[in-house]
Amino acid sequence: MDTLIDYLVEARSAHLRNDWRASFAAFVGADGLGPMSTDDLEAYSAASWRAGHGSEATRLAERAFDRLVRTDQAAAAMKAAVLAMQWHARRHDSVSRLWADRARGLLAGSPSGGTHGYLAYLDATTALEAGDTATAVRVSAVLRDAASTTDDATLAVLARVVDGMTALMESRVAEAFRLLDETLVPVLDERLSLEWAGDVYRLVLRRDSRVDVAHRRAWVESMRRWVAVTGVAMDEAAYGSAL
Repeated sequence: MDTLIDYLVEARSAHLRNDWRASFAAFVGADGLGPMSTDDLEAYSAASWRAGHGSEATRLAERAFDRLVRTDQAAAAMKAAVLAMQWHARRHDSVSRLWADRARGLLAGSPSGGTHGYLAYLDATTALEAGDTATAVRVSAVLRDAASTTDDATLAVLARVVDGMTALMESRVAEAFRLLDETLVPVLDERLSLEWAGDVYRLVLRRDSRVDVAHRRAWVESMRRWVAVTGVAMDEAAYGSAL
């Protein structure tokens, strides 16, 4: 391939067939030759994350945010929420909070919508990881409401997982396993947002003495089958403890 267009055509084609490594490689070639559209830059970032290049993905997502914030504040708010999740997954909590705050600032005065739900999920996961059940319960109600009002399948899955993990923390073990098994054992639908679906596995597979060997084994197998279907490479900086 010799031209920017050649690389972009290959990158887009690979993206459509879930070949994230080939898409990432072609986008790298394109990026060295000239500017690309915001849509291509966002696809480049997604391919980077899905190919397991977490730090590169966040750098590219930040470039996309810088463009979107000047042209489409709603899209920029969602991009900031994605960045908050990606930094949180890689255990950079202070940077994650900064991006979440940027998203909330861009949403100020706007009616509740899908991005509010994704931010509620981030609040819930942070609370769960800190053992703060009360906050997890409070923000999960916001997440469930966003899932219901937007009919967003990804938010619906995130809500069920948060409810399951909250039940586990509250020692409602039978209910927790029922919710989590119903969501995970069939394997997450590949049509869900891959970045957020991947974060579900990061959350549920973190070490927890209340999860027995049989359930953990079933959820790990679910993740392996999801990886096989989607082609996503789990970035070890984010998911190493779950692999």
